[in-house]
Amino acid sequence: MKKYLLIVILLIILPITGCGKNNTNISPNYDELIITLERTACFGTCPIYTLTIHGDGTVVYEGKDFVKIRGIEESIISQEKIEKLILEFDRADYFSLNDNYVEHTITDAQSVITSITIDGKVKIIEHYHGDLSAPETLSNLEDKIDEIANSNQWVK
Repeated sequence: MKKYLLIVILLIILPITGCGKNNTNISPNYDELIITLERTACFGTCPIYTLTIHGDGTVVYEGKDFVKIRGIEESIISQEKIEKLILEFDRADYFSLNDNYVEHTITDAQSVITSITIDGKVKIIEHYHGDLSAPETLSNLEDKIDEIANSNQWVK
């Protein structure tokens, strides 16, 4: 009886404490996390820039044209904001979206190229804003990346 009780206790305690061979890391390691957003040219004055966000919170901005600041700038965002970004990618079901939405239903629009590298997986999506078949969740994600990275400090 004591032997069975010990087994039951171990089956309860090991998953809680994280001991055991099937231990999963509850706090993901973001050392290799990279999120990018690139806004390209349009027929007009669309801001042209790139954001690269690293898992440690480093944000690298490169302003190219029609932005307040041209060149490279850096800032830091909190780990909480990094986690929020990952949640936004999850909400958009990013890995299940098409790799591109590039139909020119409307011409002269801007393209936005996003990517995420996480847990050994890489996904890149090219989104032409004149493609009406693109899901709204993709545009919302693009805007959330800008918002969370605070790109307005350099763009507007």
